[in-house]
Amino acid sequence: MTEFCAQYSRDVEEPLAGTAEHANQNLLLSWPIGQWTRTYHQAKTMTPEVSDAVRQLVESGRRVNLMHRADQPDGVHRAYLMPEQQAFDIPAEQLADFLAAVQQNQSLEPWSVGPVKHRVMLCCTHGVKDKCCAKFGNAGFKALDLASHAFPGEFEIWQSTHLGGCRLASSALVFPALRKYGRIEPEQALALLESERRDQPFLPSYRGDGTLGSVAQIVDIAARNQLQTDGIEPNQIEILTETPLANGQVRYQVRWQTEAAAGELRIELEPITSHRYGTCADIDDAIAPIAHATWQPVVVQALSVEPR
Repeated sequence: MTEFCAQYSRDVEEPLAGTAEHANQNLLLSWPIGQWTRTYHQAKTMTPEVSDAVRQLVESGRRVNLMHRADQPDGVHRAYLMPEQQAFDIPAEQLADFLAAVQQNQSLEPWSVGPVKHRVMLCCTHGVKDKCCAKFGNAGFKALDLASHAFPGEFEIWQSTHLGGCRLASSALVFPALRKYGRIEPEQALALLESERRDQPFLPSYRGDGTLGSVAQIVDIAARNQLQTDGIEPNQIEILTETPLANGQVRYQVRWQTEAAAGELRIELEPITSHRYGTCADIDDAIAPIAHATWQPVVVQALSVEPR
């Protein structure tokens, strides 16, 4: 019998593509992992003032994730604002003031440590929410953290609370690009970071660009897979047209470009239904998997290539 929602998702080959939507406005806040609750932005040891301030930020539209590293000093919270790419160190007794200043768009200069010049990667290890994030997420985090030592100063790898899609563990999210990954195998960690440092997604475990809608992510990934086969790493992909077809499929014309060349692709998607458990709790409670409508590429064809 299936014990983990992530294993079931793998077994039924639920597509990764199109599962990466994420809020654009983010606050990443360090908090010891042993104090996390099931709610991704709350901790057991938050004061009422801090807890309320975090809730207000979330209600105003800013995603707040808690994050943890063993080397974070006690009594000081590291925070990142994204997409602003600003870093802050906040003494615990000043955290409520900092959060109020973020909410009220006031100066954050007293806590600033400057712009974020490296890539920040969150790896979901939120085991108190779902056991897949403990079993698979911790393995992914350890592998990525170890692999990051090959690129000194380029990556900061943090454990984090829920990133969405427990069933796709091990999951990770890269800032500032807002690229989301799933089913990361430990042996893929070095290759994933090598792709990211070239500002390219690692396609074997790529869920999509979090700034795009689900269908646009699927089109984007289909284009990138084809271009990778052709030895091309695009720096831009744009959907030009969207045409519904009589058979229920949808045709997209896509333009890509690199520094040296550009071209167009035709991509056709067909609707499919996949089944999945929301979390491991559904399995434990004998709740049946739910049907989910999505899309998959059936045609990916190059239309043109020209030098720039």
